[in-house]
Amino acid sequence: AEGSSAEPLQLALAELKGQNGWPAQETCYSTLLKLLQNVVDKPEEPKFRSIKATNATIKAKVLDCAGARAFLLAAGFAEDGDLLTLPSGDDAAQANCGAALAALKSHANDCSDAYFREVRDAKITQAKADEAKLNEFGGFSRGLHNLRSSSSGKDAEAAASQPSPLPPPPPPAS
Repeated sequence: AEGSSAEPLQLALAELKGQNGWPAQETCYSTLLKLLQNVVDKPEEPKFRSIKATNATIKAKVLDCAGARAFLLAAGFAEDGDLLTLPSGDDAAQANCGAALAALKSHANDCSDAYFREVRDAKITQAKADEAKLNEFGGFSRGLHNLRSSSSGKDAEAAASQPSPLPPPPPPAS
């Protein structure tokens, strides 16, 4: 049973990743992790084996994300009216839920790492672009004020290319 559920799990996780932005993914992953962890920790508790699909929080955080319902179904939950339920006393379903939890943890960590690498890379790219602009103005000490104060590079470039007027010399002492 575990091998047959791996493909639907992976397809559902790929859909979750591909169809939802990171903020929605992060919320969905954390909620799914909690739901599955509760089932794995306390398999005898009926309240953890049943998810009310009409619950506003569950709907907003999980079921509105593309791929989340398919993930829960692949994890062993079955649709029963407005409920998603995991059969009780079924060791295969319990093992499947545990495998789904492990797969979700790994997937969520990979997605989180990828997102934060993307953010870091964007910051590095922006810093390099800022540094290149500063170098056009003669480097950090000469160009930082021009970079921040100019709305367009042309104004700052023109100001940087003209020598600044010197104050008149002081009158001779008599």
